[in-house]
Amino acid sequence: MSDVIDRINKRLQEIALEVVTLDGEDISAMGDILNHLCDLECDANELGEPAVIDITTALKVYLERLLLKTADDLRPLDEGVECLQSICQRLYAQGGGETDTSGILKKLKFEAPDTVVEQGQVDLKAMEETGVKSSEQGFQEEDNEILEDFIVESSENLSSIETSLMDLEQNPNDIEILNSIFRPFHTIKGVSGFLNLKAINELAHSAENLLDEARNQNVRVEGKIIDIILESVDMLQEMIEGIREVLKTGGTLESSPDITPLKNRIDEIVSHVDQSGGKRVGDILIDKGIITIADLEEGLAKQKEAPHKKIGEILIEEKKIDCQVMVSTLREQKQSNQRHMDLLVKVDTDKLDNLVNLTGELVIAQSMIKQGLGVHSATDHKLYQNLGRLTQITTGLQTTAMSMRMVPIKSTFHKMVRLVRDLAKKSGKEAELTMLGEDTEIDRNVVEGLYDPMVHMIRNAVDHGIESPDARERVGKTRKGRIRLEAYHRGGNIIVEIEDDGQGLDKDRIVEKARSANLINDESKLTDSEIFDLIFHPGFSTAKEVTDISGRGVGMDVVKKAIEKLSGRVEINSRPGHGTTFVISLPLTLAIIDGMVARIGPERYIIPTLAIRESFRPDKSQYSTVEGKGEIIISRKKLLPLVRLDRAFNVKGNSIHPWEGLLVTVEYENEQKCLLFDELLGKEEVVVKSLGESLKKIKGISGGAIMGDGRIGLILDMAGIFEIARCH
Repeated sequence: MSDVIDRINKRLQEIALEVVTLDGEDISAMGDILNHLCDLECDANELGEPAVIDITTALKVYLERLLLKTADDLRPLDEGVECLQSICQRLYAQGGGETDTSGILKKLKFEAPDTVVEQGQVDLKAMEETGVKSSEQGFQEEDNEILEDFIVESSENLSSIETSLMDLEQNPNDIEILNSIFRPFHTIKGVSGFLNLKAINELAHSAENLLDEARNQNVRVEGKIIDIILESVDMLQEMIEGIREVLKTGGTLESSPDITPLKNRIDEIVSHVDQSGGKRVGDILIDKGIITIADLEEGLAKQKEAPHKKIGEILIEEKKIDCQVMVSTLREQKQSNQRHMDLLVKVDTDKLDNLVNLTGELVIAQSMIKQGLGVHSATDHKLYQNLGRLTQITTGLQTTAMSMRMVPIKSTFHKMVRLVRDLAKKSGKEAELTMLGEDTEIDRNVVEGLYDPMVHMIRNAVDHGIESPDARERVGKTRKGRIRLEAYHRGGNIIVEIEDDGQGLDKDRIVEKARSANLINDESKLTDSEIFDLIFHPGFSTAKEVTDISGRGVGMDVVKKAIEKLSGRVEINSRPGHGTTFVISLPLTLAIIDGMVARIGPERYIIPTLAIRESFRPDKSQYSTVEGKGEIIISRKKLLPLVRLDRAFNVKGNSIHPWEGLLVTVEYENEQKCLLFDELLGKEEVVVKSLGESLKKIKGISGGAIMGDGRIGLILDMAGIFEIARCH
């Protein structure tokens, strides 16, 4: 019996060391632990001790849950191994006795000793024996959840790699940046190995080997190395997108890209693999006085001969440190790191959107109750206090719910780093991107909609804005052009600035092009801002030649429409020879709109604040009619068309003549018009509601909102309003 217990204790030491160093995303490491637990199960059955058998089986089941993402807490695994160690030590010392294992089995969520592979779980051993390759035969239904997580997390990892590579190109000796690139490749390699995604696994492994050489300073990080890693990122992303399509369509994966040429190029650079990731552990052991510097140097020397081994394993084999001491040290380190990890929870975006919608409904209901009670709440002090408390809670809940949808703009900014590098290389120019305010938060839906407009503007900045290195030198500039991205909050909006230090916009050329396209007649009356805004017209381009990057006149009109779709606006500032700045103003969220509530007869309309220029009650002298052009209002020495929304929406208004009502001057695509209303009811933030499919295509209306009194207010769409005005 003592021989079996010795064997079990030895296995437990190996398992404990692997568990305390386990990363929750490292599937390959989990597979190794599972193999050790299978061996331990044989020893436990030979020992015949029920407590040891039950806990060993429970550990296997729990580890399978971790592999299948139906569990994500690593602590029960560690506690189970620790419990087994204490039971075996007691058995060795006392030779027997009953042990209460209910507590640890409950933590491991273990129900029955014979339940090793639960319904819906993947039998890993069976998969290995049958040689099922998901990438070749389509995916089994029970694998879908793991694959979906793999796709999302791998895409995030690849994005982080691109960003870090740009930083590494500027600081090739920064080990921390190298490690931040190495870790995502390692994660992708491990998970793809478990899922039998052979091509992804092999390419990620080759890239990981190359980065390991760079970490060990055997390879110099320069343009060629950066390029080949970026190619690996692109190819991995392409293969992962292929898996995403398979999950959507339910079909089988088409032939993957041929990774052999790229893999061979990487292998040519990599001569050997030398994993020296144990130095950090060694430093910790030295700091604790457990080993000496000489012990560590000796261990590192042996590691070069056996690169597959970690420094901790070598120190244990050389008897420089006891395995139990190593495990306890790593446990302490892991517990300190665990505190922050416990605060992070993944939430489905649909659930988050539903929470935001329900919170908006709560705010509306609270406002309706308050208005319904009216005078009663003012005379009943207790009721008034309770309503005030309810208002405070609903406002706080709405703020919290909205903040949960907010994400840093960093992810979009960082994608531009790779874009600038590739565009500069393709156009033979030199350019660098600087970023400010990356942690500025914005609604995730706004972030997604902002990506395409930013790509267009960055392309134009590199291709048209920044001059060639020689041309820059001739005018006294540095050879390398500079593009600046900055985000910040201002007045309830988020402002994004895209600035380049290039040659600026050529006003004369813009005017000449606009005149030839019959866009303008007399440019003398145009301000600089109005001239620059001409580039937003469809098909407008001042490029002398079409390049692979831009110049076809497709882009800037798309930019403006995309930003206006996000309820934003874009302005241009430019100085010849000094550069151009695009200033994008966007709402923090698309779920709430800031607007002016106006009335026409019994109906209420909400005018987006960003579109409003002024409101006024006109005199009779300001009103006139022009043949062929309809009704005109003279405001600030400008002739503005009058739009009667009561006629457009077939609503009976109270104001027959403009001077009997109120006019609101609104702007869209550099045009201004006056809208006639009976009354302005005040400024309000309203929760945007969709009108549904049947009412979605009503021209001039973009959505609805439930007002405080329970009535519906319709949100005006300026693009549709101006189109209605042209038709009439």
